[in-house]
Parts: sequence; C-alpha cells; structure tokens
Amino acid sequence: MKSPRISIFIPTGSRASSLERVLESLTKQSYKNFEVLIVDYKSTDNTLVIVKNYLKKLRIKVLNQTKKGLSLAANLSLRSAKGEIFIRTDDDVIMSVGWLKAINDTFESDKRIGGVTGPTVIPNKNIELRDLFYFEEKFKKGNLLMRGLGKVYFGYFMEGSPYAVSRWYRCGAFSLGTNFKESLKQPIQEVSNLEACNFSVRTRLLRKIGGFDMGYTGVGEYHEPDAALKIKKLGYKLIFNPKAMLNHCPSQDGFFHDRPSSFGRMTNFIRFHQAHLKSDKLQDKFRFALYLLFLNIFYIYLAITRRQYDQLGAIPGTITGLINTKN
Repeated sequence: MKSPRISIFIPTGSRASSLERVLESLTKQSYKNFEVLIVDYKSTDNTLVIVKNYLKKLRIKVLNQTKKGLSLAANLSLRSAKGEIFIRTDDDVIMSVGWLKAINDTFESDKRIGGVTGPTVIPNKNIELRDLFYFEEKFKKGNLLMRGLGKVYFGYFMEGSPYAVSRWYRCGAFSLGTNFKESLKQPIQEVSNLEACNFSVRTRLLRKIGGFDMGYTGVGEYHEPDAALKIKKLGYKLIFNPKAMLNHCPSQDGFFHDRPSSFGRMTNFIRFHQAHLKSDKLQDKFRFALYLLFLNIFYIYLAITRRQYDQLGAIPGTITGLINTKN
C-alpha cells in the first residue's frame, strides 16, 4: 500500500455523532492519499462503532488515550504519523471537498512553507455556543458601557483589525476573521497563526521542535500556536489559503465538559505570550498588562452573572502564570 502523504489527527471522546460527520466529509475529499489517526479518550458512547463503519472507506488507526490532555493526544498521534504533512483538526468539523487538496497544493508550491491554515467558518446556528461571539455583539450593540469596552477591545487590543485572518496581536488577543464566511474572499497570505482545528505543518519540522509542548497545562490550550510559531522561528512561512476551508460546528457533547478552566487558560495564555509575543517596548508591556486586567474582569463578570464561580480561578491563574514566567 502506498505510504500516506498526509496524516490527519482527530482527538475525540464520546462525540460519536459529530465524529461521524467528520469522517463522512473525509470520504468525499478530492485528494485521497491520507491516513486518519483518531485518538480516543475513554468514549462511553458508540464512537468505536462509528469508526468501525468507516474502516473500509478510510485508512484509519485508532489510538487509545488514558490520561486527559490535547497536547498529550497530539504527541501520541505524532509518534504514529506516517505522512509528510501532519494535520490537527477537531471532531466537530465538516471539511469542504477541496480542503486537503488546497493544503497539499500550498505546501507543494514552496518548500519554505512550514504551515498552512484556512477558514474555520462557524455556522450561524452554532455561533451562540461561543461566549466570545456573544460578548462581541454586546460590544457592538449593547449599552453605552459595553460599546465603550468594544472600542477598547476592537480598536486597541485588536489594533483596529479584529476580522483579519489568523493573526496574533501584541496584547495576546487573536483575530476572529476565519470564523466568518467573509474569510473565503481573502487572498492567500502569510499569517502568524494556524487555527487549532485547521492546523497543518510539515511533520519533520514538528518533530524537529520536539512535538507539542507538554508544559501547557490542563487540556493544553495554546499548545498548537506555540508549535506553529516555533516552526515560524525556524525560518518557515505560515500561510492562509481560503480554499483550505472547513465548517466548525462546536459540539456540546463529550469534550465540551472538559473545556479549560479559567485558571488553566490564564497560565497557558501567559506562558504563550511571554514565549512568543513579549516585547521590551513599554507601550507593549502596558498593552499586555491592560489585556490581562480586561480578561480578569471578563471572568469575574461570568462568575457573578452566571454563578460560574470557578471562573474566579483566572485571578490566581494570572498570578501563577506571571510568577512561572519569571522563574
């Protein structure tokens, strides 16, 4: 059998219905030379039955994960990957027919391309599942206070370009453009981020940097952009191609209940920022400090209004993150 050029890593856990949609979309890809590496964390539904139904349609390998953590799952799949290109995606996406072809063609166009990403469009019916987009609407159309915060958020933190594609800002915020269908009209361009559910890199480069950093705690949030920027620092380009498009349909099953806590989010965020975005310029240090304050106020607001008191973990998470990066 011909060795696969592309290895697609999909972490999952008790999300059979959404995983089935992913696998079905993979059977329809115009590019065929790929393998699928499914890392399953203790599924209690019919996930494995669904996978079995696709064994004759796709080249699939199932890896069992016994300890939580997305970075752990990613490294487990990386050790088994046979492809020259390593893709990390989610178990709640639906790929366009030309998704893999666009990714492969982009890599083949230039040996200095180390990573490729594309639109991760969230359908309107799924937008409400993301707090970020809920508050964005408040920042645009809410009361005077909310609109004032919106001007700071969009204009200062996001530097006036909130809907750019696959970009990191100096404060540590990331752009939102790939989540909207307007990103399909964007040109192919060099970027500073690879979207977590549409993340593809050259396997040898990922192995060269030591795989995914296990220092990102909890479920490992920020381990994907950490790897992408390490590859960029090797001298390779990260490219956004609008044809490498998928729909991200956030699921509330399985992994949804393991979403990172505010404590872990803050420690990982600070670790990532200090490693890749930190600047010695006073104005950038102020921008980062103000963004930390903004994030903590956001989590306090959630704790009070939704009685999600675990969100107060952002405060000790911020302190811990700052202390850890100084050591």
